Amino acid sequence: MKLFEFLKLSEEEQYTATWKKGAYVDLYLKDNIAIELYAVNNFYVEIYYERNTTERLYKKTFKQGELLDKYLDRIDLKTN
Repeated sequence: MKLFEFLKLSEEEQYTATWKKGAYVDLYLKDNIAIELYAVNNFYVEIYYERNTTERLYKKTFKQGELLDKYLDRIDLKTN
């Protein structure tokens, strides 16, 4: 599924496609927000939750850029 096809889906279908077709990558915690990062083919989806209630707040889709920066700092690249 390409990003354009994903964006044509309804809001609920986008969440379902993220969970079913995406690969869970990481969890990022900031203040009272939990952000789950998923890779779906050649793009990413962040799903934002309220930490105390786990209420789903919103999502963001992107291919690259600033939104990935907070995850890249957490990757441990080992060189031999």
